[in-house]
Amino acid sequence: MESIDKRKTVLIDHELIAEQYGDEYGFYIEDLNVYDEFEKRLKKGTTVLDLGTGPGRTYEYFKEKGYKYIGYDFSPKMKEKAMKLHGEFPYIVDDIVNVRNHFDKESVDNIFYVYTIFHLPKEDVKKSLEDIHYIMKNDGLAILSYMLGEGEEFVDEPYLGDKGKQVLYIQYFSKPEFNKLLEDTNFEVIYEYCKRADAVNEIGENGNDAVFLIVKKK
Repeated sequence: MESIDKRKTVLIDHELIAEQYGDEYGFYIEDLNVYDEFEKRLKKGTTVLDLGTGPGRTYEYFKEKGYKYIGYDFSPKMKEKAMKLHGEFPYIVDDIVNVRNHFDKESVDNIFYVYTIFHLPKEDVKKSLEDIHYIMKNDGLAILSYMLGEGEEFVDEPYLGDKGKQVLYIQYFSKPEFNKLLEDTNFEVIYEYCKRADAVNEIGENGNDAVFLIVKKK
């Protein structure tokens, strides 16, 4: 299966679950400790670009703290749901691999890239990290997350019941593997947190932990 076809499985899934997912998680923040670690390092009043916005559940978090916010997701229905829940705010609909089409070099203050990278095939991840390095300002920060493990698979989508068996693409990384990607794309890790995967209906509940990293450009 080609890289674009793997990403399309995620798009199809998100289009189908947008309404239900937005109703349940449109305002819910489950990793507040990590987000606070990111936010306290940011310059007040700067812009946060959220890559993989979904129904905009982090929009209110950054808005209330005084940051400008730009959403980015490839699901039109997720954007539609975000607008219903939160009102109008800047929100780009496009594939993550096209981010340079929308932002100039060193034009973005900070990047929020959480629960998105694991939906990208490995051949796309390095390019994506290169892209955010390109668009992010030299004094900016990015928060990233990835799933610990090996290989790739198609997991069940719990919102789709019997129709959601093995439909959602997931990619896993070991710590050395992902750290090598960061080294190759000139990022330095300044914070790391590993979250045990034990939540009901959480991707990775079969023992795959999520790793959160705050990084800066070298």
